[in-house]
Amino acid sequence: MSHQFNQYRQLLNQSFDHAVAYLESLPERPVDKHVTSDALRQAIGGELPQAPSCPDTVLNQLAVNVEQGLIGSGGPRFFGYAIGSAFPVSMAADWLVSAWDQNVPYYVSSPSMAIVEETAAEWVLELLGLSERAGLGFTSGAQEAIYTALITARNTLLQRAGWDVAKQGLYGAPRINVVVSDQIHSTIKRALSMIGIGLEDIHTIPTDDNLRIIEDHIPEVLSRCEGPTLVCAQAGCIDSGAFDPFDALADAVESHPNAWLHVDGAIGLWAAVSDKQKYLVKGIERVDSIDTDGHKWFNMPYDCGLVIVKDASALACAMGGSNMGDYLNDAMAKPDRNAINFGISASRRARGVPVYAAIKALGKSGIEQHLDNCCELAQRMADKLRAVEGITILNDVVSNRFSAQFGTGNDEQRNQLTERVVHRLQQEGFCYPSTSGYKGLKTMLFSVLSCHTNEQDIDLSAEKIIAAFEIERELVNQAGQPKHAEAVAQAEC
Repeated sequence: MSHQFNQYRQLLNQSFDHAVAYLESLPERPVDKHVTSDALRQAIGGELPQAPSCPDTVLNQLAVNVEQGLIGSGGPRFFGYAIGSAFPVSMAADWLVSAWDQNVPYYVSSPSMAIVEETAAEWVLELLGLSERAGLGFTSGAQEAIYTALITARNTLLQRAGWDVAKQGLYGAPRINVVVSDQIHSTIKRALSMIGIGLEDIHTIPTDDNLRIIEDHIPEVLSRCEGPTLVCAQAGCIDSGAFDPFDALADAVESHPNAWLHVDGAIGLWAAVSDKQKYLVKGIERVDSIDTDGHKWFNMPYDCGLVIVKDASALACAMGGSNMGDYLNDAMAKPDRNAINFGISASRRARGVPVYAAIKALGKSGIEQHLDNCCELAQRMADKLRAVEGITILNDVVSNRFSAQFGTGNDEQRNQLTERVVHRLQQEGFCYPSTSGYKGLKTMLFSVLSCHTNEQDIDLSAEKIIAAFEIERELVNQAGQPKHAEAVAQAEC
């Protein structure tokens, strides 16, 4: 079976038609169509194909069968978790990435992609107000970026303590203390477990009612940490959007004999681009490493994350330095950017291209407008909901997200009602918030990240949320009332 280059045009045109039809349906389609997994298996699964099939037919069936189980997270009314849309120019650029099909870890394997990513990295650092000498790598997402940053932190901390991880491994190495807030994200825990730092070594700093590290507790917690110490903070807590006090953390880390400060900026780091919001990240330029997602607030198509390490040489050393096979010696000796020095992937697509395209097309002012709009819309929604008796906004809305609870009873009653309200909204499909937890409370997490969301989306979604609350509150009240006959009998007794 031969594949010809003239086959691409027809198939890509088919793909284009399906893709555009899906994208243009997002404003009106239900966010979740609630198809069952059995129905999806029936449509998508089946016996292993033994013979070739017509590519046109395969592509058409794929589009039709998969579409019914897609979540409309790229639409204007998806407010759950921390999933953004994609800027049109970035999605279009990402299609080119697939067509070019370049492997980018080495300059020699794709000079143009190396320069595009080099330029995108320089522009991102400038946008964020970070040192131009920092090392920036493009990863699959924040989880890989955290993994990469914490490997660099681990190796550097142990190197300072006289232990070479690359040569000696971890057996017998000094233990590394870990300092985090009580709102540590699961991705940090996963990364710590992967790189051999046990969760038993964690020291926790308490947070305030907005889930921000309490500054006064920082020196006392770090004073208990002897030896290598890794401190992890947050730029944008997932449940409140809160930003930790980076200057105070940096002061404590700089006073410690051997400490490293990492900031998980998966959600909120992009606030640094906005003149209105950059006060939230004051001191971020002092930290040792940062992770962030492109496919959250920055609206890159999946997959795109970024890892930033202030000392680029430390990142390159942790990623293997010149420890490559002989067949790569000449490639690594080139003076231009070898992306493998900035991440763990030895093979990957050019994730920096959509970033480059977005910055080139939107400019700082366009990106800033998107970021500010998300924050204003989140505040608009919070204002509408808090005006309703029985709806509580749990945090100060400083960024693009907040947590809410429904009801006026005890914790258990409010937790149950909140879960019912969110479940109803998800079933209705007009808008899609998600549930989360806020210091033990079940909450509705509302997050505005999409470049497509506007005031009308917020106002109509607010009406739906309030209506869902009123319906579920009434149902709960009815379920809690005894039947009339039972009430009479009880009264007679």
